[in-house]
Amino acid sequence: MNNLKAEGINQEEMVEKLLTTFHLFRHKVFHDFKPETGETALNRTQFRTLMAIHQAEAPHMSQVCSQLDLEKGSLTPVIDGLIARGLVIRERDQKDRRKVNLALTSAGEELLKFHRGRAHRHLLAKLEVLSPAEVTRFGEAFAVIHEITLKL
Repeated sequence: MNNLKAEGINQEEMVEKLLTTFHLFRHKVFHDFKPETGETALNRTQFRTLMAIHQAEAPHMSQVCSQLDLEKGSLTPVIDGLIARGLVIRERDQKDRRKVNLALTSAGEELLKFHRGRAHRHLLAKLEVLSPAEVTRFGEAFAVIHEITLKL
């Protein structure tokens, strides 16, 4: 028997919330985060791409496309731009020559660290509008969502 039906949870309502909440969450939290500042300018797609490469530790192009929900043709110019800036390197996989692995250069790591720090401060500022009780509830809810997401 389906776990959701056993618990009396309306699957259709939950799926509808999933379809809207994550997009809304990303928009509400990051719509005003601008990584394109000064000499270290990145656009949001470039920033997300650096994050994806960093988190996956030398992923291949298809993995990054999947994580960012982009088509390979859309990711290629982003990667080309990051390579031209000396932030990313592209190498053929030694075990499977069809795969192209990506890795951050030391300059890419430093720039990601800089912008990740800015994003961290941005998120902390966002949380300031919540009461302490709301921050606690949000943190608990997010911990559960993270735990469950890792199982999907």
